[in-house]
Formats: sequence, C-alpha cells, structure tokens
Amino acid sequence: MAQFNIDSHVSDGKRLAWLALPDQGESVTDTVTQVKQAAMTKFGIDAFLARWSHVVASNGFVTVQMHT
Repeated sequence: MAQFNIDSHVSDGKRLAWLALPDQGESVTDTVTQVKQAAMTKFGIDAFLARWSHVVASNGFVTVQMHT
C-alpha cells in the first residue's frame, strides 16, 4: 500500500495534488489507483468525474493530481 495522506493535499483552486510514495515493488498505476479510491471516498462523485493526471519524480515519488 502506497504511503500518502488523503487529508493533506495542495490546491491552487483548479486542482488538488497529493504526494505518494509507492511501496517496494508496487507499480505507479497501483499507487495512482489507491489515491483515486481514497479521494472518491472523501469527495464522492466529484472525484469520480474529475480528470486525473500524475507525474513520477526521479526519486520515486508520484504526484497525483485531480483537476476540478
């Protein structure tokens, strides 16, 4: 399970972003899916209908963004 805090996000008014660290052997896709599922639980249908993107840093961290 990836390490992230769904309550701790960065917002610029147009998108929410979370910083996640995948566990050893976990794929980026699995990490993004976990963040999306947690956001859908917290924000409901709005998160389900939102556009999503992600960026993988060279140190392994994944920034997952929900565009509103």
